[in-house]
Amino acid sequence: MRLKRFSVTNYKVFCEKFSINFSQQDIAILTGKNNTGKSTFLEAINQFYLPTVAKTKIPVECYSDQDESKVIELEAVFLIDGEELTILKRYANDSGKYFDQDGKEIKKGHILKTVLDKLLENSPYYITPYMTTDEVDKQVQEIYSHLLTAELTKLENDESDLSKSKQEYLELKRAIPKLLSQLKSNTDQALKAVSDNVSKNLQGLFSNKDLQLAVSGGDSNGFSIAEIVKSTNSSVTIDNKQFQGMPLSTQGTGIQRMSLIFIFQNMIEQGMLGINENKMLLIDEPEAFLHPEAVRALSQSLYTIGGKMPLIISTHSPVLIDLSENHTSIQVLRIGSNEAIELFQSSNSVFDENDITNMKILNYVDSYINEFFFANNIIIVEGDTEYIALKHYIKEKELSIHVIRARGKSTICTLMKILNQFKAPYYILHDMDNNNTKYEQKTLKAQLTNCKNIFKLKQENNTIFASVANFEQAIGIVEVPDRKKTSTIYGIMNDPSGVTVKNRIYSFFDHIFDIRKSDKLEVNIIEILYESVYEELFMPVVGNEHVAAGAEEVVTYMTE
Repeated sequence: MRLKRFSVTNYKVFCEKFSINFSQQDIAILTGKNNTGKSTFLEAINQFYLPTVAKTKIPVECYSDQDESKVIELEAVFLIDGEELTILKRYANDSGKYFDQDGKEIKKGHILKTVLDKLLENSPYYITPYMTTDEVDKQVQEIYSHLLTAELTKLENDESDLSKSKQEYLELKRAIPKLLSQLKSNTDQALKAVSDNVSKNLQGLFSNKDLQLAVSGGDSNGFSIAEIVKSTNSSVTIDNKQFQGMPLSTQGTGIQRMSLIFIFQNMIEQGMLGINENKMLLIDEPEAFLHPEAVRALSQSLYTIGGKMPLIISTHSPVLIDLSENHTSIQVLRIGSNEAIELFQSSNSVFDENDITNMKILNYVDSYINEFFFANNIIIVEGDTEYIALKHYIKEKELSIHVIRARGKSTICTLMKILNQFKAPYYILHDMDNNNTKYEQKTLKAQLTNCKNIFKLKQENNTIFASVANFEQAIGIVEVPDRKKTSTIYGIMNDPSGVTVKNRIYSFFDHIFDIRKSDKLEVNIIEILYESVYEELFMPVVGNEHVAAGAEEVVTYMTE
């Protein structure tokens, strides 16, 4: 029973019907600006599963515009054995009722009542940034109850189990009905005298000798698994140097949330929650109240959990998305005012060992590499010089552009694979490195091959620019040693004496981002439309025969 689509109408910020389609991916990540409804959407999913209590109405704050004359509608589409099933939960100034897709209320006697009960029994685990003490304790009990139910069900159904626990369980099942039968016999005898006396009272009161009342106890079939689970209780305690046995609910928010998440992770790893478990885990802003190292550890736990059970999170943190992790798949949706746009859907099967290594290096060097998930415009640059120039340009122009610093051509290829599989539009600015005064022939041939490898990954929604021979020379300044590149470009961006070069650079960036197109650029940076452009530019320094011969050589550089 997998949740395929969920829709919200008239619930808090969602005044109109708002839907998200979930693919069969294990991890769904909701992103978006503040106050767009990420947390509310998770809350609405949880609200769908909450029991309806006749005396308890949903708070007025849950109605959009706090207008109780509206009808809140939560629509869930489940995939059950390959077939879609739509269930609606409506609140019309009441405690909520469930309906089928034809609008008929699902209650006793409805063909879907048994299915609905089974769905609601599988309510999600729900972790929020501001969980109360009672909510933390409830989650702990939910986990324990789930495990206990699984163990009792195994005892109930596994005929091959010959353990002592199985024997004791069967003896208990036989003993309790026998005991209840004996008690019923005793109570029935006592109740017979009551029945006879009451019958006489009624006969005299209504002058009717045929009136006969009988009070008797009901039959019992023993006990159910649900009844055993309800009679149990559980707790989680934490010790430290000062105190022992402190309830988890008394700890700080960060410890509470991480403890619950780690409990899920370890139970999954030990097979305690089952494989292909359809019980969902909803986590609202899992990075809240955590320091950076804890967020990175949390990321690893989420991928472990997402590989075993449906996981939906809302987040502002790109650090949570670690593409070098051996996760199965990921679905990223951005929540807007009227719709949820599927930004990215990915599998890491397209990455080879070198790609995984490059991504791990990038994660160490630049922990915010994954900000591209949240950006509208993306550009990959090879080195520090162009990175710093772009950062100054973006700040002065107040633009929303994410710059990814690759630090080498092979890493550019890895980043292109990442962005391509997510169908993200982006730009590339790399050095040609066709300078025969700086590199030997072998290195030049390898640089040509690296350039061609970049072009082979080009797709329709990305554009490649190459600096001849590198960015420093392309913007018209002298060759700069690696150790001085950062200070040199910083001086150009901030010193009035460098305004000519700065304007030259800014004019090119305006051209790239369609702010102001220019027919003639003042920089020696070329848009690469064909692979042959590389060959033409390398031919003068390596020769025609070497252009072809170098096609098999690849060298990885992380020079800048």
